[in-house]
Amino acid sequence: MTRDTRKLIKMILGLTTNKFSLFFWFFVRFISATFPLLSVYLFSRIIKLLENGYSQAEATRLIINIFLVFIIDNLTRLLSTNNLNFVIGNIQNDIHNLLSTGLKTRDKKIRHKSVQAIRNFSDAVNTTLTILKQPGVDSIVSFVFIPIILFFLDFRVFILQLAYMLVYFWMDVYTTERYARIKDIHNAKVEIYYAKFQDSNKIKREQGQLVRQFKKLCHWNFFEWFTLQTTANLFYTIILFYLVLSVSAGEQKISDLILIMGYVTSTQTFLNSISNIKDSLADTKVALNRLINSRHYLAIDFDDLT
Repeated sequence: MTRDTRKLIKMILGLTTNKFSLFFWFFVRFISATFPLLSVYLFSRIIKLLENGYSQAEATRLIINIFLVFIIDNLTRLLSTNNLNFVIGNIQNDIHNLLSTGLKTRDKKIRHKSVQAIRNFSDAVNTTLTILKQPGVDSIVSFVFIPIILFFLDFRVFILQLAYMLVYFWMDVYTTERYARIKDIHNAKVEIYYAKFQDSNKIKREQGQLVRQFKKLCHWNFFEWFTLQTTANLFYTIILFYLVLSVSAGEQKISDLILIMGYVTSTQTFLNSISNIKDSLADTKVALNRLINSRHYLAIDFDDLT
């Protein structure tokens, strides 16, 4: 986590009035994110049981355990996500209330731009926390536990997994930095567009600039995700090919292949989620920087929050 990201999180917490609920429900969400990993393991145990000789009593016990894991997963996940929806909505209101208090400008156009900057920032915070809630927490849990699990299951797959993650993160850093630069220009165009739109219907020029910049953002978004997805597919194929050879050579069983590939598939899911979080944090940082540019019109000192 970079220094700027830590400062951003500290600022969001500084703008939040109900920190206890936020931390408590995120903790419950973290616990709920461990259950899918357990269900993958239990499913592979059933396959292994069928390979080694069917035992109705043991199979029944495993199936009941899987059902109970699903119930607990659903209960804790739905409780935490629904309560977090309420908390995140209140955080957005906190940001509006705190930053708009004592907005100091008589120029309507400048006020409109400042209000839009506040809206951009609060919307970005809302999106970031929503993504972090789900599937972000699941991704953090998988990021911590899946490499450890693979280390004990198959060391060669563990090495491939590390290479996969390092290559993916290296590419993600570059694409996110480029995305942030394009997003900054896009936010500026949004502020100009709405500042003009609130006073006049003659917005053709501002609208054209906004559309062109949004098109650039969409083109880069396509390139970023195509590159990341192709990288993930390449490593998935390499690991699958290795496991098929291992099963053919009798080194591993089909249940081992199902178990390992279940976790490898989860790897792509959590890496994609982390990329979404990084892009969303980039949105929030861009929006914050533009908001800080309006600080001389606001009654709040941002240094007190960071």
